[in-house]
Amino acid sequence: MTTNTRTTPRRTTLGKVLITVGLLAPVVQALGSPVAESTRLVVLLAVFGAPWPYWLAMAVLCAVGVRLAGRRGWAREGLFAVCAAAAVLLVFLRVVLGGFLSPGWEESERWAAPGGAERYVTVDTGAALIDPLWRVTVVSGSGLTARSHPVATYGERSGFVAVAWDGPDALLVTGSDGTTRITLDPSTGAPDRTVDAG
Repeated sequence: MTTNTRTTPRRTTLGKVLITVGLLAPVVQALGSPVAESTRLVVLLAVFGAPWPYWLAMAVLCAVGVRLAGRRGWAREGLFAVCAAAAVLLVFLRVVLGGFLSPGWEESERWAAPGGAERYVTVDTGAALIDPLWRVTVVSGSGLTARSHPVATYGERSGFVAVAWDGPDALLVTGSDGTTRITLDPSTGAPDRTVDAG
């Protein structure tokens, strides 16, 4: 009896903490995503790029928190059921429909910039349902200061052909409709223009 008296307040406190952290998870992602987009820092883009892990964390943490903090009754069981169902739905959408909901980008090629510049260009391939997609990205810097900048996107009809360096601060991006020269900012690697032929 003494054990239950001591552990119940701890369980309730832990439950409330888990619920609070769970509810804050999507807020953190919503605040971090614009920062990642504006700075283009690779590490932030990786952490805040996809919202679904934060919503999954919210569902799981809130379900466990409700289970620990709430008193027995229909309200607690109902909240637990809703949170658990949301977690299952998020996992289902990601695992089963993930390929249909996102292009599923995979890096297929990478070339370092000439002249020893701390910069490289990548070509990622993906698919919109069954139609192929290509994305060209420039990454400047290294480690925590590395920045990623989208340069071009191509779809099946526009057809990506090739990308080549034209010096350390310029790219030649070629699609089926021709070649575009893109100049990069020497300090940040940001392109002066982008090609959207998706």
